[in-house]
Amino acid sequence: MSGGRITGALVSDAALAVCLAGARPDLAAAPAVAGPAALASPSYLALESRSLRIDAPEGPLFLKVMHPEMRTGFDLTAAMALATAAGAEGIAPEVLWSDAAEGAILMRDPGTAWTAARQSHLQDPAVVGAVLAALRRLHALPALGTRFDAFAQIDALLDRARASGVALPQDIGWVMALLEPLRAPLAAAPTVPCRNDGSASNLLVGPDAAVLLVDFDRAGQNDPMYDLGVLLAEITDFEADMIAPAAAYMGAFEPAGFARARLWSIVDDVMHCLWARVSGVGSVRGAVEWLKYSEWRIMRARLGLRHPQFEEKVRSAGGQA
Repeated sequence: MSGGRITGALVSDAALAVCLAGARPDLAAAPAVAGPAALASPSYLALESRSLRIDAPEGPLFLKVMHPEMRTGFDLTAAMALATAAGAEGIAPEVLWSDAAEGAILMRDPGTAWTAARQSHLQDPAVVGAVLAALRRLHALPALGTRFDAFAQIDALLDRARASGVALPQDIGWVMALLEPLRAPLAAAPTVPCRNDGSASNLLVGPDAAVLLVDFDRAGQNDPMYDLGVLLAEITDFEADMIAPAAAYMGAFEPAGFARARLWSIVDDVMHCLWARVSGVGSVRGAVEWLKYSEWRIMRARLGLRHPQFEEKVRSAGGQA
């Protein structure tokens, strides 16, 4: 299947069928059911894409296709490359076919014994340990060709919001003034292949606390502390409880690395706040709780920006508060 055939804001039944035929013509008549419906709040789930669970002769498969209205700002070539590499490494579902131009990917479905993680799963030390181990293996994969730049994403989202009249948080000027000193020191960190999207729902939890990484749509080279930071923010709101998992990932606790992780999590919250607002105004799916999700992410960002040790983290990361 060649790229650019899916038209309209959303992936239609016909578009799913065309993608499935492009991936595996023999599956055209295979039994299939819809994947998860879009849910912004309380769980960030299936917002960018539509999916099918397919009952294939060799076992269950999962087809995901990104909605055309959601594709701005994503490097889907990098996404497919990292998803494929992670699947081959055994830390993500195996990728059987992909089409970056259409935002389509066909994977093995691990089955009904696996479930999308919730925040409660991240209170299980065994699950957290499995996620950290998977991230270490992901970050050791061969480098990708492009850099994921969260600050560039924020700048582009602000431009889109202002151009289309999207209502921004009233304190966005204050937020951006505090983020500005972080740009240079965070950008100077070494980079590895990262997912750059650590929501709990982007993990699958299986039997015996086994874990698979899913959703590589924001993939790109980045500071590994970005992936660690967004995971820590999903585990807990209390920094004292972040020390042990951070040390487990690093091998030994490193204050400078931890500072970068915490600062990146704030940047990620701001990025997702703006992304949800812009997406909510532009999307034809008015029933999705875009604004509620945006407000949750900016609230968590404010907590980080107002943390009594925020300036200390900036200095520890190499910036000037």
